[in-house]
Amino acid sequence: MKNLDFFGNEVEVVDPPKGRKKTPKMQEMFGTVPGRTCGECAHCYGFEANRVWYKCELWLKLCFPHGGHSKASDIRLKWQACGKFEEGSDGDG
Repeated sequence: MKNLDFFGNEVEVVDPPKGRKKTPKMQEMFGTVPGRTCGECAHCYGFEANRVWYKCELWLKLCFPHGGHSKASDIRLKWQACGKFEEGSDGDG
């Protein structure tokens, strides 16, 4: 069985680091883009409840298929961008 990304391209499966129970971050799975941050990416978005919580739509689809309704799926705008970085339209997520 082939593993495909959201656009139908074949991708390599990356196993999470051994001995770690946390969900791997996008940077661990796809590498990083020097000089760019998650806050500048088109996949970053925020929603407001009692404050603004930031999420990555790609990370949610890959690692949290039933939704990311916990702090485990939160991202930080200052994190170095992953290899799936796409230029955001407004530059602030």
